[in-house]
Amino acid sequence: MMGVRFAAKDGAAPMLSLPPVASSADGWLLPTADHVRLTRFGIKSAGGGPHQSKTMMFDDLASLFASGQIENPAGAIVGNNLLGKPSSRARQAALYNLQQLYGVGGTDPIWRVLQGLWSREAGQRPLLALLTALARDPALRDGASAVLDASPGERIRWPEIAAAFEAANPGRLSEKMAKSLAQNAASSWTQAGFLRGAVRKERVRSNPTPIIAAFAALLATLCGFGGYRLLESRWMSVLDRPVEDRLGLLRQAEGLGLVRVRSAGDVLEVDVRQPMADQLGVPEIVS
Repeated sequence: MMGVRFAAKDGAAPMLSLPPVASSADGWLLPTADHVRLTRFGIKSAGGGPHQSKTMMFDDLASLFASGQIENPAGAIVGNNLLGKPSSRARQAALYNLQQLYGVGGTDPIWRVLQGLWSREAGQRPLLALLTALARDPALRDGASAVLDASPGERIRWPEIAAAFEAANPGRLSEKMAKSLAQNAASSWTQAGFLRGAVRKERVRSNPTPIIAAFAALLATLCGFGGYRLLESRWMSVLDRPVEDRLGLLRQAEGLGLVRVRSAGDVLEVDVRQPMADQLGVPEIVS
């Protein structure tokens, strides 16, 4: 179990003082991650993903949830043309992309968790969608540092996202494909509230909630993180808040029954799998 140290100055409230975190391959997965469990849960640990040709399609996902036909996405999207696509082929493509991004209509636990949290989280559903898309699209994760490491007000251009992807995957994509991927990723970060602007995009802070924090912690746990490493994982950096604020959000999520947070001395334990499984009725999270 990893430790977290607390320090206070001049009578101020205790602040987190964290020892350095050993680097992992990409900041999203630790070497100790159980890749069989990741696959079973619905997390893709390597390879390409939908962002090579699509954004995270938040409006389409929201329309599907709002339609009341979430249990029959094929009938809604293909049969009834819920999304207003111009052809049968386009309807099929939309369904396929939503399946790839979120597991729509399938049995993957990540899709069932997303369904359960969607009904509880009215304000920041784009962040729920983004976290799910990050879990299922390694290409989106590989370019994420260009956005997550930028300061508020900083301009973000697609070549910066493409460069971050290239650094993680040298020579994997042609310039044309890298541009498409980066532009689609920029659109997704905009939909999720991290970027602002249609053409000239600049970094803005996201507005996470305790439910978003709990979901991020669940993904981090499944990817091998625990204790203070969980708090500093890339999954928790999506909360766009300092480490001590991330812990505060998790403590609020504890009040919702989604997380258990325990600290004793210099040790921190975050248990999210069992509480989330119990609250959402998804026992596969702990199996």
